[in-house]
Amino acid sequence: MRKRTQWILLSIVILLIVLLGLHRFYLYIHEDTWRAERAAIQQAKQETDLVRGDKVWKSIWDEVTWVVQGEDESGRKMMVWLREGQDPEVRLLSEGKSESQIRAIIKQSLPGIRVVRLLPGIYNNQLVWQLFYKQKDHHYYRFFSFTTGEPLPEVFTLPNR
Repeated sequence: MRKRTQWILLSIVILLIVLLGLHRFYLYIHEDTWRAERAAIQQAKQETDLVRGDKVWKSIWDEVTWVVQGEDESGRKMMVWLREGQDPEVRLLSEGKSESQIRAIIKQSLPGIRVVRLLPGIYNNQLVWQLFYKQKDHHYYRFFSFTTGEPLPEVFTLPNR
């Protein structure tokens, strides 16, 4: 009985060490991303009227763009597009379409697709929502205007393997 208890305790200790190691590894691989997100929120707060950042996206199309959604001092929801070496672009959420509004537009205009990723960004110097989706066996990129929610005419198809 004594030997069996020792093996059980040893197994529990090894399991705890493995779980702790996995947790540390998870923190290690995500730390750079979290640091960059915090820096984007801090930059948006310093350069605009943003006082609270709720969501952060990193968009990469023609250039890297960080987009921060949050609130100003009076509680108005706003979005800030940050591009390297340029002044931030600030829009109140009431001036455009929110993520939930765009999802409703997408559901109506593109039924039967599977949304892989939806994030705000910049395409051809226009503020947009960037949609990456799967339809049947193909993946596509499509852009929707931030201000109107209208789809832009270009659709990018990714080749099948």
